[in-house]
Amino acid sequence: MSQTMRAKRRGFLKTVALFGSGAVSSSLPVTVTNRSVRAEQPNPTNGPHKSFDIHEVRTVSVLSSDVLSKIHQLRKSEAMYEGGCYVRETDHGPRSRSGVLPRLPIRRNSVYTGIENAGTYNHHSQLAKFRGRYYFAWSNGRIHEDQPGQKSFIATSDDCQNWSEPQVVAPADEAEGILRWTSGLYADKRQMVLYSVAWHVEVDPQAVAGRHFKYSRLDAHVSTDGQQWQSVEGIGGNKLLMFEEPRPLGDGRLMAGGTHESRPIAMFWKVDEPAASPEIVLMPKPTVTASFNYGEASWYKTPDGDLVMWFRDEANGLRLFVAVSEDNGRSWTEPMPSDFPDSTARIRAGHLSDGRCYLIGNSYPKFLDRRRLMLALSEDGMKFDRMFILLDDPTQQRAFGMLKVHGYQYPVAIEDGDRLLVGYSVNKEDIECGVIPLEALI
Repeated sequence: MSQTMRAKRRGFLKTVALFGSGAVSSSLPVTVTNRSVRAEQPNPTNGPHKSFDIHEVRTVSVLSSDVLSKIHQLRKSEAMYEGGCYVRETDHGPRSRSGVLPRLPIRRNSVYTGIENAGTYNHHSQLAKFRGRYYFAWSNGRIHEDQPGQKSFIATSDDCQNWSEPQVVAPADEAEGILRWTSGLYADKRQMVLYSVAWHVEVDPQAVAGRHFKYSRLDAHVSTDGQQWQSVEGIGGNKLLMFEEPRPLGDGRLMAGGTHESRPIAMFWKVDEPAASPEIVLMPKPTVTASFNYGEASWYKTPDGDLVMWFRDEANGLRLFVAVSEDNGRSWTEPMPSDFPDSTARIRAGHLSDGRCYLIGNSYPKFLDRRRLMLALSEDGMKFDRMFILLDDPTQQRAFGMLKVHGYQYPVAIEDGDRLLVGYSVNKEDIECGVIPLEALI
């Protein structure tokens, strides 16, 4: 490891160590009380002191100043355009200002197009390669998001361009109020495992999207040939949630991030038992306001061997939270707010074969703005100094559906030789697999 990487790692871990310490820096006299700060403002008339509360916020810095500046430029130019504040007579909006963030070449391949008689809700992309073929799994619903009858589909391809008609792997009983989240697709030399969360919901026209989530279980569906599947029900209990496949740690275990009863966790399997019940390691609860409701976490291992796990936050902070383990997942820091922006969406973290780390997501600080899919790169997994646009072509839903969102969202990615495959949904209606040449990631 270079001296620069060592210095960055020391700085990152020093920041991590400060969380929860109560250390505060301020030009005013301060007193820390229950994670808030009371600042005493001297009164020049020697009368009673006036005081006000300053809430303490610490942020883990993971973006370079250059990337932060470019995100600010992009956000500012879009806000001006949307507000009718044009900077020139020929202004055509943020897309006309080339060069703020570079675009990566990506070949878009259609996996599935949502149609009325086969379901216009399609989301929760999962992608794997098994015995030389590619498999793409996702959740398919009739009209709205997360309604009874929503099931898990899978399609296959030998070239990532031409995909088969989908097969139902995990059905759901609409009459019994059951729906599925397609929560991961794992493959090794022997088998493929599709994970799904089976939710029991209660229909209520007055509730958000017309239903209440009642209780859930985590199921595994196993295939040795990619065609026939056997289900193992209940490998995890109520509200044990995940949204990506477990990945090898290199020590005989697999790991995935998630949540249990909204608490952040890491889950572990023996590498030869991916359909067994996972071991759960609880992470410390955040000491700042945060909300982790859906199990949406993703991780990578840095070149120095630390595990870094990222979480979507539902508390409207519009940034990712991050936790770190220095002992291969046996213990973790609390999840901490970072300066990595997020529109409140699922993200995909990973590392390439050359050691570089990446984050793919809707990395824009505007709630549910998923019109851009972006990729950030880091040499050491601690500081991201490059960010690219993957997709931002104008797109919008063709069919109405509750809780659907315009844009490119919920990415999954795997490295495949000299290319990076990225799966995603479009408007929560269509499923695509994008192909990016690795030589473009420079």
